[in-house]
Amino acid sequence: MSQTVIDLIMADHRDVEMLFEKLKSQPENRPALVAELAAKFVAHARAEETKVYPELAKADPSERGEVHHGVEEHHEAEELLAKLMEAGPDEAEFLTVLEKMVKAVSHHVEEEESGILPAMAKAIPADKLVKLGRVFSQAKAEELATPPRPVGRTKRELLEQAKEKGVQGCSSMTKEELAAALSG
Repeated sequence: MSQTVIDLIMADHRDVEMLFEKLKSQPENRPALVAELAAKFVAHARAEETKVYPELAKADPSERGEVHHGVEEHHEAEELLAKLMEAGPDEAEFLTVLEKMVKAVSHHVEEEESGILPAMAKAIPADKLVKLGRVFSQAKAEELATPPRPVGRTKRELLEQAKEKGVQGCSSMTKEELAAALSG
């Protein structure tokens, strides 16, 4: 039997959890593991945001808030991923950032697996979940095949979001200040 998009998303979650464990226990492999984590995480997040979340929002409009929250959590994790990539694998900061990322991603996975995915199973027919699985997988493959983009939101993206949310004085803020204002 073909896998549903829910099965594929949960398999990705387990894969990332294993990568986190390897990052903690295999310091000699951290450069390669961080590259693998970045590629897989970004491909997963982009495929969810462009192919999966819109289908859930269409099938069950009451889930739009959760979908938006899921996207925001992806962005938060991408910001941490960018910091992890900047930190030297042997620096103390690496483990601090890794722990923050593990915590953020674990929180997102828990919310997704207890809320978004069950809502999807309820709102979208089984045959469509299988088709959506193929679409999700294809989108991830395409993302993995394209040259990597910078991880995390650009200052322009942060500024646009800050303006949308009515953050005062956002046009004079640094990228870090914008990120902090949006996460607070």
